Amino acid sequence: MTEARLTVTSPVSQPLNYLVTLKVGSTYLRNLIYVLDHGEVFSDIERDFPRDLPSKDLTKAELAKEVSFFVVRDPVARFFSLYFDKAIGAAGSRFPWMVEILVTNRVFHDMPDLTIEQHRENCMSLLGFLSVRLRGQMKGAINPHWNKQFVRAEQGLNFGMKPLMLDRLDQQLLHIADGRIDGLEAAMAMVKNRNRSPRPVEAEDIITPDIYAKISALYPEDIQLYDLVKTGWDMLGHPPKIEL
Repeated sequence: MTEARLTVTSPVSQPLNYLVTLKVGSTYLRNLIYVLDHGEVFSDIERDFPRDLPSKDLTKAELAKEVSFFVVRDPVARFFSLYFDKAIGAAGSRFPWMVEILVTNRVFHDMPDLTIEQHRENCMSLLGFLSVRLRGQMKGAINPHWNKQFVRAEQGLNFGMKPLMLDRLDQQLLHIADGRIDGLEAAMAMVKNRNRSPRPVEAEDIITPDIYAKISALYPEDIQLYDLVKTGWDMLGHPPKIEL
């Protein structure tokens, strides 16, 4: 019987492997991989990256011998990253087809200088749009920009990959690397831009109990996973072992 393998993104030059989850530090990690191989930053913009970054198909045993991880992000922060980037972002960043659907079928304000209340209405409309897609009411695959993190995390956990948190990524990656990745700190210092979309207001000013409840209802597994990873790191000082 053929042993199961997982496709991971990896630099050619270093024993490091990670699973890409969009809206969870993917641009930063891709740039970090590029810097480790080439000694320079490729781009701070996700769409500019080549589609064929180096990858490997590794077994669980092979992954265990190297620095292998996936990243989780606070689901609330991930939602607002999606909103600011793909719903009201710049022309080269947003999803125009999604905005057209929102404007046509829901209350969505596609204009500059929105009020806080208009941002809130937009977020509730975006959450309604996501609800339809995440609950399988539309044909086709779920867009990876809003698919549940747990879908990728489950793959990583099944293959023994270590869970790290986006908001503590550098510190935690250095911890699990434990000196095995040459030039890691220098590469991190080079990749300074985390591709954070411009934000006319802070998410903390927009969010309401209703918005939080909607996010929680759509991403309960992600919230539980993030809490488990955060609590584990806080209590243990190293990646927790999470049982599925």
